[in-house]
Amino acid sequence: LKAAEVEVENEVSTASVVVYTYGLSPFSSECKGVLDNLGVEYKEISLGQEWIPGLITESGAAKRAYFLQKTGQSSLPHIFVNGKSIGGLFSGTPGLIPALDSGEFMELLN
Repeated sequence: LKAAEVEVENEVSTASVVVYTYGLSPFSSECKGVLDNLGVEYKEISLGQEWIPGLITESGAAKRAYFLQKTGQSSLPHIFVNGKSIGGLFSGTPGLIPALDSGEFMELLN
């Protein structure tokens, strides 16, 4: 998992908002739609089409394991704001929608 940790830490430092997604995930699509509607620029990193073996990249599986170890959540989308994990669309620490509702997302962004 060390290689995945290094890769994720490097990736999340390249943009204010980084979103890890699956191509076939409706939650990933909805997350991107919310950010697009808000006019928030983000970097999308796809881990493959879905979590099923053969549809996820090899590094994607390792990154999911790292997310689980670091945050307790391996599901996608997984959103980082200025290097801090906020989780997924509805759940996490606290998740995109709860963070928007509370104002935390914009505070982290600025």
